[in-house]
Amino acid sequence: MWSYIRMGRILASHRYFLDLASEEVACSSGVLLTDNNIERLSTRYDIDEFRRLERSDRETTMRAEEFEQAILDIRKAIGNLPDAKLGIFVLMDAVRALHENGADTVKISQALLTVTRSGKYKRIGEEAIGEIIAISEQKPLHVLKYLEAVGQMQRRQLFHYGRVSEKTWDGAVSLDRLFEGEQIPNDPTVYLDQRYIDYLAKNSEELGRIHWRNFERLTTEFFRRQGYEVNLGKGTKDGGVDVKVWTDKDSKTGPPLMLIQCKRHKNVVGIETVKAFWSDVHFEEAEKGLIATTSSVSRDSKKLCDVRKWPMSFAEAAEIQNWVRTMWRHALAIRDEE
Repeated sequence: MWSYIRMGRILASHRYFLDLASEEVACSSGVLLTDNNIERLSTRYDIDEFRRLERSDRETTMRAEEFEQAILDIRKAIGNLPDAKLGIFVLMDAVRALHENGADTVKISQALLTVTRSGKYKRIGEEAIGEIIAISEQKPLHVLKYLEAVGQMQRRQLFHYGRVSEKTWDGAVSLDRLFEGEQIPNDPTVYLDQRYIDYLAKNSEELGRIHWRNFERLTTEFFRRQGYEVNLGKGTKDGGVDVKVWTDKDSKTGPPLMLIQCKRHKNVVGIETVKAFWSDVHFEEAEKGLIATTSSVSRDSKKLCDVRKWPMSFAEAAEIQNWVRTMWRHALAIRDEE
């Protein structure tokens, strides 16, 4: 069926293409998109194949490769992929770069085939990689780069009924729920699901729309990743203190290093808010305070802090957007390429 579809055009209803797109994106990225999500992203990122679809039995045609490219474009739009290259081109680019650096990718490919066909390993882990290096007699770094490219190729392919699972499937998160209510990750060690962070990294203009509690979680997660000890408030009756930050675990027995108040709204943060928050910082004996907002802080508020020498700082919209970009799963890879 796959080879037949590849040679021609798929004739199906709009409903079929929307359902298939939602399923493929969910299976590949772990993010569940509604029709409205797909339409909004397709309009924002000029994904013509999906922009004209509506939930109806009206029929249309689409080439399989067009559909495949559109899925990659959607995955890029939600931050799941750093680019929308077809998998085969990712592998070809990697092979070309490895060849220029003196690697023999044919030997690596043959070694990979030998190891996978041996039946000794359920997954390509450290031991299997060691055997591939030994068989191919290639540099470990070259082998690792080749295997990463193969993995990238597999992750970008659709209709992957035989794909290798890298981890236990934990379901998909609904994109809409990022905006509708507090989202508590399954992993108790983190404060906001990485899939939501990836989406916001590519769609930072929607930071002001997310649920206020998720903005508090986003802020807490950022400071956790900076190596601090953090405590997220209950969200209600917390006196305006949303996040407490300490240098390390040992210091949690004393006053916080910093208190953070999160303001997820479009309004400018005014002087009364800053005054009230400074009272909390002083009462808690924290060294400093931070107001994190998706909007901005008034000039008078900043001037007041300067005049009274209050140890207060402000993270406004542009800085919040930068926080999210640094937490994007592909941020390091993009910086390495640059």
